[in-house]
Amino acid sequence: MKKLIVILSAFLMLSGCSKAEEPIDVPEIKEPEAETPIAEPKPDRVVDFIAVGDNLIHGAIYYDSEVRHQGYEFDELYEEIKPYVQAADVAYINQETILGGTELGLSHYPMFNSPQEIGTALVNTGFDWIASSSNHSMDKFEEGIISSENFWEQYPEIVTTGLNRTEEERYQDKFIERNGVKFGVLGYTYGTNGIPLPEGKDYLVNIYSEERLREDVEALQGKCDAILVSMHWGIEYSTIPSEEQRYFAQLLADLGVAVVIGEHPHVIQPMEWVEGKNGNQTLVIYSLGNFMSAQDGDLNMLGGMASWSIRKNGETGAISIENVKFYPTVTHFEPVFTKFKSYLLKDYTDELASQHGLNGYAGQTITRQLFIDAVNEIMNDQFEIIY
Repeated sequence: MKKLIVILSAFLMLSGCSKAEEPIDVPEIKEPEAETPIAEPKPDRVVDFIAVGDNLIHGAIYYDSEVRHQGYEFDELYEEIKPYVQAADVAYINQETILGGTELGLSHYPMFNSPQEIGTALVNTGFDWIASSSNHSMDKFEEGIISSENFWEQYPEIVTTGLNRTEEERYQDKFIERNGVKFGVLGYTYGTNGIPLPEGKDYLVNIYSEERLREDVEALQGKCDAILVSMHWGIEYSTIPSEEQRYFAQLLADLGVAVVIGEHPHVIQPMEWVEGKNGNQTLVIYSLGNFMSAQDGDLNMLGGMASWSIRKNGETGAISIENVKFYPTVTHFEPVFTKFKSYLLKDYTDELASQHGLNGYAGQTITRQLFIDAVNEIMNDQFEIIY
């Protein structure tokens, strides 16, 4: 019996050593992977512009203000346009006449000097960019330029182009920044009506040449998102761009300028796309005509407000121009050269036209349809026209 017990014990011991207990298969618990956040696309940035033409201040305009207001008060000239100006991110105007002020003696055609209260009214209306260089820039000589620029210095939020008090100002970059988009701006005139710039002071007025434009545009490249240029050019009273205008428009397009704004002819001219050598499309506004004046021809009463948007692609930084429109404007006054105002043609009624001070003058009849017909004849069909 003892022998049997020993044998069984040995069997059990061998059984326990011959087969080890199999390990429990415990599944590996992995930490959940962190989700990679999806990058939100950077939004595009859009800046809305408007531009109007020549603010040509004849003596009748400030004389009328002096008589009716016992002083110089010009806000009413622009009150009908003010909502459109203030709705834009950037609003441009050509200040054709020098703002030398009363201290230098006010004067009108052919050598202008205007009250500085005109500038105050432009600020109150909401203009941001004042193109100051014109063929009348030297009408009060160097003193007029210095006085005008001193006036604008009171408004650091306003950018002026075209006139300079010093050599340093001549080479000072001018920028306008809105909604995270930075614009370089430049302004020029073809000349100063034969009045020479003082010796050694060519910096006073920006007079364009091919060399000058290349130098200035290239100096701004890489410092901003887009470049806009104001050009005082063309042939007075011609509704067709000259060969010189087209030549310099092509040059500016080849240099990569985004928008060219033209003035000086005192009548409107077409707008068009000009393709640059790199395939870029430049918006060229050849002439916006008169915005305010006391000239005495019906087509001189017809101006334009161009509007457009510049879009900066949030991902690539690429710049594009869109939503380009042309709004005809009308300079209105009553007989005899009083109560001056600018209107958009879409807001200008037949009743107002019947009260225009040019009715009967030199056989003229002012009607709303007259302006519509002129716009249709002069402008092309590249852009929407809003009457």
